[in-house]
Amino acid sequence: MDRDELLRAIQATEKQYDAGVKLVRTPLTATYHTALKPEQHPFVYALYPSTCYAYDLLRYGGEAYSLRAAEILEVVIAQQDQDASRASYGIWPYFYEESLDEMDRPDWNMADFHGKRLVLILKKYADSLPQSLVNQIREAIYHACQAIMIRNVGPHYTNIAIMGAFVTLVGGELLGDNEIQSYGEQRLKRFHVFTSGIGTFSEYNSPCYSPLAIEELDSIYQESHSTEAVALAEQLLDIAWGMIAKHYHPATREWGGPYSRTYFTLMTEREKHFLGNALNKETTGIKCPEQYHAYFSSNEERYFMEPTLLAAETGYQNYATTYQNDKLSLGSYTIGSMWNQRRNLLAFVDVGGKKVFVQLQFLKDGRDFCSAIFTGVQSRNHVLYGFNLATDNGDWHQDLDVINGKFQAKDLRIRLLLGGDLQELELPTLVEGKRLTTLLGDTQLRIEAILEESDYGSLEVAAERSGDELYLDYVLYAGEEKAFDFHAIQKAVWLFQLSLGNAADQLPEVDVRQEGNSVTATIATKEDQMSITVPAAPGKTNDFYRNNRVQPPQSLLQVK
Repeated sequence: MDRDELLRAIQATEKQYDAGVKLVRTPLTATYHTALKPEQHPFVYALYPSTCYAYDLLRYGGEAYSLRAAEILEVVIAQQDQDASRASYGIWPYFYEESLDEMDRPDWNMADFHGKRLVLILKKYADSLPQSLVNQIREAIYHACQAIMIRNVGPHYTNIAIMGAFVTLVGGELLGDNEIQSYGEQRLKRFHVFTSGIGTFSEYNSPCYSPLAIEELDSIYQESHSTEAVALAEQLLDIAWGMIAKHYHPATREWGGPYSRTYFTLMTEREKHFLGNALNKETTGIKCPEQYHAYFSSNEERYFMEPTLLAAETGYQNYATTYQNDKLSLGSYTIGSMWNQRRNLLAFVDVGGKKVFVQLQFLKDGRDFCSAIFTGVQSRNHVLYGFNLATDNGDWHQDLDVINGKFQAKDLRIRLLLGGDLQELELPTLVEGKRLTTLLGDTQLRIEAILEESDYGSLEVAAERSGDELYLDYVLYAGEEKAFDFHAIQKAVWLFQLSLGNAADQLPEVDVRQEGNSVTATIATKEDQMSITVPAAPGKTNDFYRNNRVQPPQSLLQVK
């Protein structure tokens, strides 16, 4: 961010700044951790955005901005729990209006997020602040580091693992605390060993969090005095940029799937700005390595599969497959819950310069349903996939909203959501039994239900245009609200095949066989065979992850 961009950002935030409270006031959009509801609290005084605002003011400089930053930091630091006897020691609440004790459950990530900004402020701008406040910042960093060390996040939690390493490594250097600094160094080493063992980040291909991971690694690279830490950060940055570059789809100018986590299916302005800056040689800041630039403009065919977990730790593996050409990008996982932040099957299609995305969902009363478990396998532009129902998972979140397979609902459906630039597109759709066909320009999308073994009855097929979206639905239930209990049913498995390509292409025959309590579906593609094997009954999430089997095409296994 250059100086003019920084000033514009400051001026935009200034409109939300309350000089009386000395904090930034924002709309309440958080859904996790807070107990506040938008109906009662449409606007809140947000602590972390206020810390970021103070940091930006100090970056820009000047006496007036430095004074305002100091006032903000005094208020923010006062909200940190600095009592080492408490469970929330070292962290901050989200909002000035809600204490840590009043939250639905405190968010320990706040030690990392606030700690990162305070470390940078102490390292770069201490001379612009009163000594008494500098002492408070040092204390706050110490307490944040203690919280990070107590929590001791594992390397699978990519962005927090890196951010916590930065706070403790560089924070320990600034505080002159060898114990904290050593912890940060060891944490970064563990993350490097773990990530190198997989070959990619376990928080795989996340449009929202991969840029954050790069920013955190770059901060270590730029700010740490440790030669070894800098070398490790450089190697990890190369892994991160390689992951992003391989998934970018130039034809639609979108970040191809699948995604481990995201909040939006289309790229946000922040993500576009991040990539644009990184690829622009004229701008300052974080840069994409030169060897990856060609990926962002080449329409050559890409086809690869890679592991995303350390199987020795989890007891199972989850593979991600991506296929791209000059028209489309199609990505899928082999296993995963249908959490609203996850994209287990995602496509982008170029339709005459307009982009259309195709996103697979499993919905309960219109919301993504965590207790639906996806299993799939992909051969280029063809995916074979199925769903099981988990008896020990959540509704909209696997930890914060656990329902254990028992709930009330009035609607359950499997949906292919089509969105993007649909305003002027016709998207003619044909329904033939359990098969749906939609034309996206000269690209044909076909989906077919090939098996429905369910105590809930037969699937109903529906295609509906709603504003700028098209819904291709397989409805399990729609009617009066009623009780569901996954423990009380014997069968609940649905299998589908999807293809995305030329209108002349036909869906291949699928061989479906039942063996005991499991179902195996096999397709002989043009190249070779692929299959999935899943149980017919509901069960536990980790049992599905460990026991559901996929056989990818042999030719894909050989693709490097």
